[in-house]
Amino acid sequence: MKIGIIGITGRIGKILAAMIPNEEYSGGTCSKTPPQELVKIIGRSNVLIDFSTPSSTMEAITLAAEHKIPIVSGTTDLSENDFRQIKKLSQIIPILHASNFSLGIQLMAILVKKCSRLLSDFDFSIIDRHHRYKKDSPSGTALFLAQQTSKKAQIVSLREGNIFGEHICDFVGENEMLSLTHRVFNREVFAYGAIKCAKWIVKKEPKLYSMQDYLEAAIHEQN
Repeated sequence: MKIGIIGITGRIGKILAAMIPNEEYSGGTCSKTPPQELVKIIGRSNVLIDFSTPSSTMEAITLAAEHKIPIVSGTTDLSENDFRQIKKLSQIIPILHASNFSLGIQLMAILVKKCSRLLSDFDFSIIDRHHRYKKDSPSGTALFLAQQTSKKAQIVSLREGNIFGEHICDFVGENEMLSLTHRVFNREVFAYGAIKCAKWIVKKEPKLYSMQDYLEAAIHEQN
């Protein structure tokens, strides 16, 4: 299987390039890559992994749909219009989009959903901490966690130092508080999850998939 990388010069893109074996790597693009080179890379790929910018993501997904190539994307800060277009193109090719490819975050989301039901009268807040260069605030991960509950989430976003990612979900009642914390020690966790998803989605039917879909399939296979 051949994997192409969209956003090869980014933080996750560089890690992906180092993790993917040479015989499975079909090429990478950055914001300065000419469209014709992107088309060539798509043409020799079985699947694409995208960690880039919203504009580069939409260009890559559009071309991937034209060439019937699946794509896994971790780009955040996409607009509602972008998501509408992605949903439309997922009728042509399988697309997996996730704001975070960490297994721990996905399990945290499940816990947030369950806690919000049991602690219905508790206040809910999220501390969203990332490195100082991260542009979107709140992060896609913080918004993803907030979507797990019907509660109004108070989100505090901090951009400090070189923190890979930390999310703290607090449920605060009159007499007690429950705090769920997830910390990332290195960015390899995101690249590893994206590669696993890419090898899975290449066999799937056209649809918009999530990290939860991948995890459910993985659990089913183990059973």
